[in-house]
Amino acid sequence: MRSCILSFSLLFLLSYHPLTSSAASSKLDEVCNNLGGWYVSRELCHSVFSADPQSPTADLDGIAIISANIAAKNATSVIADLNKVLKASTDPDHQKALQTCLQVYTDVIPKLNSVTESIKSKKFAEAENVFNAALGVPAKCDDATANYPPVRALVDKDDVYFSSVVLVAKAVSGYLASN
Repeated sequence: MRSCILSFSLLFLLSYHPLTSSAASSKLDEVCNNLGGWYVSRELCHSVFSADPQSPTADLDGIAIISANIAAKNATSVIADLNKVLKASTDPDHQKALQTCLQVYTDVIPKLNSVTESIKSKKFAEAENVFNAALGVPAKCDDATANYPPVRALVDKDDVYFSSVVLVAKAVSGYLASN
């Protein structure tokens, strides 16, 4: 009987006090649970942060810095994909459109890399300005490839994912600015 009571008590306590891997992981949950005002779902937030294994143990500023780093790495990845498509293309018009895309993604990387200093200095408005500019990059690529549906189809997935990553980074920066 006593073991039943102990088992029930343990079950009861665990149901009201779930175990967490660390206090820091709750910071990521805290951030991801509070980005709805920026139109970022909890699932999208966690999906973006799954790209960096340090995310679950980061503090709030670390989460913001990681989000900026993920955005910069994603832009670099988009450039690699664009270069592959460019090398395979033989159409001069397609090549020109792709070169425009390459240029706008190349131009945004140093800005995304520098945003970590703004975050460390608690200058979240500066960080948000960089993220706003980065959100315009896929639109510029869309404009350049609009008349070339085969090229547009090849870059669309990268553009959409980049937009999602930057939107999360902007939302994290906004969340930190409001707290």
